[in-house]
Amino acid sequence: MTFLRTLALAALLPFAASHAPAQAQQGVTSDTVLLGHSGALSGPLAELNREYLSGATLYFDDLNSRGGVQGRRIALLTIDDEYKPEKAAENVRKLIEDEGVFALFACFGTGPSVQTIPIATRARVPFFAPYTGADVLREPLNPYVFHLRASYGQEIEAMVNHLVSVGVQSIGVVHHADPFGQAGLDAAEKTLARHNLRPAVIAPIASSGADAAESARRVVAANPAALIMVTAGNSSAAFMRALLATDARPMLYGLSVISSRQLIRELGRDAHGLVIAQVVPSPFRLDHAVVRDYRRLAEQAGQPYSYTALEGYLAAKTFTEALRRAGRDLNREKLVEALQGMGNWDAGGLRLQYSSRRHVALDYVDLSIISRGNFTR
Repeated sequence: MTFLRTLALAALLPFAASHAPAQAQQGVTSDTVLLGHSGALSGPLAELNREYLSGATLYFDDLNSRGGVQGRRIALLTIDDEYKPEKAAENVRKLIEDEGVFALFACFGTGPSVQTIPIATRARVPFFAPYTGADVLREPLNPYVFHLRASYGQEIEAMVNHLVSVGVQSIGVVHHADPFGQAGLDAAEKTLARHNLRPAVIAPIASSGADAAESARRVVAANPAALIMVTAGNSSAAFMRALLATDARPMLYGLSVISSRQLIRELGRDAHGLVIAQVVPSPFRLDHAVVRDYRRLAEQAGQPYSYTALEGYLAAKTFTEALRRAGRDLNREKLVEALQGMGNWDAGGLRLQYSSRRHVALDYVDLSIISRGNFTR
């Protein structure tokens, strides 16, 4: 287990020893709220998960340095699941039953979330801001699950609408051969069908990117005008590298989870012309107050700006506002009520739309472009 920078490891031990019998609510002491996270701290998607958590801990560290919320600091206990759903399920059971966390925060990935959300729901433990946009996790509404970001369906809809508007109809899909990839493929097929289109090619790829050359070969054979990449972590750079080794040059469109910072670092100037859907504003512009606050803390910590870290920062800020509204006499039911009452809350230029009937905060989707290894928007 890794106890993130929000509290020293030593602080966990007395908490674990005392939290169960004496607490009115598990995971809450007089001076601490304990949150749990299961995510990829190793494996092909580890960098993306760490990037998301880096933004969250920027906010929590700053909050804790100022005394916390309602007099309590926030501790975030993380366990590595290697992006393996079965291991994620084991981790979440441990976090709830053994560690007694108050809520699950920012758990990572579609496949793991499919396994872990039912566990949290049965225990009536809030499951906040999972890092996934899979539509299957959003309907029907789950009373304990709160999403921050727009869905993969909304991201893909923005891509396809843009492509069709400029006359492009030959659109293929390369996707992870896992639940995340299937969720993206399903969303792409539904969106294309609304335009009376079918994928020009469907090319699966392993999350490790080990079979990138075969995936690229399928794309080259079909020669689509554009390609939607439902990839993340190591697979994104591996596929682009394999495609660059051919003569095919389709227009490339990626989801927000494509791991753009890793991709730019690995491909440099070859990371060119890729359009990426984003679910938060640009961290490279100063249009939103929440971005300016994030950039200030990132600079102090020596962290590079990134869309993914900004999303983690926004998740931490939103969760903290719900804790503030839930009051000092904190329990899980009050947290859920507070979240459902946050409709139209201004998070710093972004208004969240939670309600009792809506557990998705944002519909925000924008398209950004990487040009010669840098974002141009």
